[in-house]
Amino acid sequence: MNLDISDIERVLGFPLKESQREVAEHVLHRTPRGTQLRLCLYHRTGEGKTIGSLAAAALAGAHEVLVLAPPITHPKWVEVGETLGVTVTAISHAKFRQKPYKVRRDQAIIVDEFHLLGGHTGAGWKKMDRLAAGLQAPLIICSATPNYNDAERVYCVMHVLAPDSVRGGYIQFLYSHCETTVNPFGSEPIVDGFRNGQSAEEFLAALPYVHYVEDEAIKQVVIRDIPADHGEPPDSFDDYGLDRRAGRVLASQMEERHRIKRYQMLNVDSEFRTKLFNQICRLIELAETPVLIYCDSSEIAIALHQKFSQSDRDARCITGTTSATLKHEIVHQFIRKEINVLIGTATMATGLDGVDKMCDVLLIVDDTDDDAKRRQLMGRILPRGLDTDVSKKQVLRLVYS
Repeated sequence: MNLDISDIERVLGFPLKESQREVAEHVLHRTPRGTQLRLCLYHRTGEGKTIGSLAAAALAGAHEVLVLAPPITHPKWVEVGETLGVTVTAISHAKFRQKPYKVRRDQAIIVDEFHLLGGHTGAGWKKMDRLAAGLQAPLIICSATPNYNDAERVYCVMHVLAPDSVRGGYIQFLYSHCETTVNPFGSEPIVDGFRNGQSAEEFLAALPYVHYVEDEAIKQVVIRDIPADHGEPPDSFDDYGLDRRAGRVLASQMEERHRIKRYQMLNVDSEFRTKLFNQICRLIELAETPVLIYCDSSEIAIALHQKFSQSDRDARCITGTTSATLKHEIVHQFIRKEINVLIGTATMATGLDGVDKMCDVLLIVDDTDDDAKRRQLMGRILPRGLDTDVSKKQVLRLVYS
């Protein structure tokens, strides 16, 4: 039976969002007859990619879908699939990458958080690229930040969904679409940006098989930088480049920069510095709602959580090694306001639906160098749907001079 949008809305029990309806219209009216659906949902955090992509798959005729998604989101994918009459098999990106794992050629696929497959040399992306070439079923990829702001991510999206548009490989793609500078240390040129002044975001959004929803709320939030009460490396570090904690002399400026950052937050015994911790506690006390804390390093996140535990303060911590079951439990404790502080690493970029309703403050203790990742984290506390009032939302970032 051929479905239409009214059928989808009837089984859901509520109308689709405008963006979800536009995706449905794309499937019904803009997919040429005799071709398989190829679509990228480049949607802001919280726009409803789960419903949008599964509805698109159902409208394209799929009755079962393989979904690659972070494990914490698997129950939601299965639940929405059941509502729409679609059988969902949800797996992690890591499981998909495993050589023994096979996918049928007639199996519809949705890839959430597409960037988790890796770059164009990564095993996950290569496997998906080979699979997409012969897939006789719908393929939908979706993410709040699928390009992660660079040319390689754009190439990865294009080559999977429309390989004929990027013949010649990655290097040829760079020369064809980007402003480049000769790299004296390798064959791959240095990318200065896309041609005609376009950003990666603008280039990707303009592609005919990409459905883009800009996150206007992100633009309204200003990050407030706060000087941190940090510590300093020991004299032996400055004088000789000797890192006693690592037990060796540092080999590069990049490693030195990362080690200095850790010494600013952790003492020589790898404990979180008391002075900095007290500053964090003062900021938390000023917040009217529970606080989300981000640390780019799991070492720093764990040390901060230990400091909270030692001071008998209410906090939980999730990192990349936290099991999906435990992460789900901790997140829902935070959403129910049973804990006042949730500390996490980049794993918080996914699976935190509902946090925006009860959390107004994101405190960045250990910042990331990735602007796209930071925007995705900020999106965790921003209002969803039609309610775009961000007046109470705060993003605080400790800076270490």
